[in-house]
Amino acid sequence: MKQLAAALLHLLTLTLLLLPSQASAVSIEATGQAPYVEEDPGLSRQQALQRAMEQASIRASAWLSGTRQARDGVLEIDTLRLSTLGKVSNVRVIDEQVRDDQISVTIIADVDIAQGCKDSLPQTAYRKSLAITHFPLENPADANNGQLHEIQQGLATLLAYELQRSSTFEALDAGNLNIIGDPTQAPVRLLPEGTLTTILNNTPQHQVQYLISGVIRGMAPHYTPGPREPNVLVDLYRQFDREQRFHQRDLVLDLFIHDAFTGALKHQQRYHMTADWNADSHAKVGFGTPQFWQQPFGQQLRSVIRAVSNDIQLQLTCEPFTARITRTRDKEVWISAGSLDGLKPGDRLSVYRRLTHYDGQMRPEYELINTEHNLTLTQTQPSFSKGTLDVDSETLNIQQDDIVIAH
Repeated sequence: MKQLAAALLHLLTLTLLLLPSQASAVSIEATGQAPYVEEDPGLSRQQALQRAMEQASIRASAWLSGTRQARDGVLEIDTLRLSTLGKVSNVRVIDEQVRDDQISVTIIADVDIAQGCKDSLPQTAYRKSLAITHFPLENPADANNGQLHEIQQGLATLLAYELQRSSTFEALDAGNLNIIGDPTQAPVRLLPEGTLTTILNNTPQHQVQYLISGVIRGMAPHYTPGPREPNVLVDLYRQFDREQRFHQRDLVLDLFIHDAFTGALKHQQRYHMTADWNADSHAKVGFGTPQFWQQPFGQQLRSVIRAVSNDIQLQLTCEPFTARITRTRDKEVWISAGSLDGLKPGDRLSVYRRLTHYDGQMRPEYELINTEHNLTLTQTQPSFSKGTLDVDSETLNIQQDDIVIAH
């Protein structure tokens, strides 16, 4: 009896979430972390609190989109896909800790799922595909101390892992793929005729929705050892002389998010951290090794990676899901996304034609044209789906490499 009552209460709660005239807030527990700066503890706490609030909003979206209760078409929560990051209110701090130069704040907050993105129609739980690419060093010599050059590929692996923990993103580790031309100018590129652009070429070939890239602007230690023989006394002095900060190094990282269907730059952001680097200046520590993560610099880098992952999710969670058309036949259309991406029979997607224009140098530029027609899915496989149009595909001139969008 108690189980039945609990189930009915759960169902009633979910019903109220669907009614715009009723309260639609859920209580979410979340934790945010940030580097702890002794000189400004208030700012450190505020940053951790902000990230906890962002995580609460994301978790509310994931919780609701993952809830499945269908009742013969009356209550179809199974098809509900929240496309908003909710408004966070009534924040209560329940735990706060400072450990290893990092502050951690845990909160319980009310997330109003009726507020957020202006397009809150049912489709956010679809898994968007991202490729995390190479992060080149603007000055490769910055990585000589500790032999950390592998960070250029390793950041992609760590970011992909963080993003994979989200149920709405399929993050691919493409650390060996360098889409940055000149890192000193990125994301701006100088074209041969002298024109400046932030648009990437040939992005559709990567078969993902977004391309994540960036540049490591700096990773230099505050003290750079010169070409001398190791001196134990001098090295020990510099290691323990905290006032001179011989043992610290910086990380300055620029993040770029490009739309892979058009090559357009959607977002860019800079991250800056300073942390201790206590390893011997001649030691070959290597990026991602146990010795690296034991360093305060490595430990603080973890929080930066989490912050980058959170910001990517905040930028893209409200973006519509997009997939490529791979084949057409009469009214039938096949697309490059399936059940693993959250699609199921009955879903309706808007059909867009992708027109290719060429500039004076024969470089392609892409334009998306809404056909004002929908594709209704009839069959889904793990990696592809098939659906039908209300008119013949030839009438709309729909063909391979056109796209569908879930608005």
